[in-house]
Amino acid sequence: MGFERKPSGQARPQSIEAMLRQAKAVISLQGRQYVTYKGLLWVAHRHGLESINVELVSYDAEARAAICRATVKGARGIYSDIGDASPANTNKMIANATIRMASTRAQGRALRAYLGVGITSVEELPGDDK
Repeated sequence: MGFERKPSGQARPQSIEAMLRQAKAVISLQGRQYVTYKGLLWVAHRHGLESINVELVSYDAEARAAICRATVKGARGIYSDIGDASPANTNKMIANATIRMASTRAQGRALRAYLGVGITSVEELPGDDK
């Protein structure tokens, strides 16, 4: 866990948001703030993350549409969430990697729940919005 100094010189636990900002994991796009998957993972490890399990819930090969569920477990508890991806909600470079993008989105959402972060992750943005 990171620490910052109180004016009196005593250390206090650093907030999750402060850790994300320190890791340069909060970015601004079109006037809004987003968090990165990489930053969420880094902070989660510092807050007792033990494991991430991802399962493919659904895959439509013809539509290239995937849904994954990620479950994170650690000192803060167990949290699950889903992520989806298809050519309709990813950019052209990711359109052939919809299972991997669905996995990343699911992990990001579960990590945000684990950490109590309400900022949407940049990986969740549709298409070319990034």
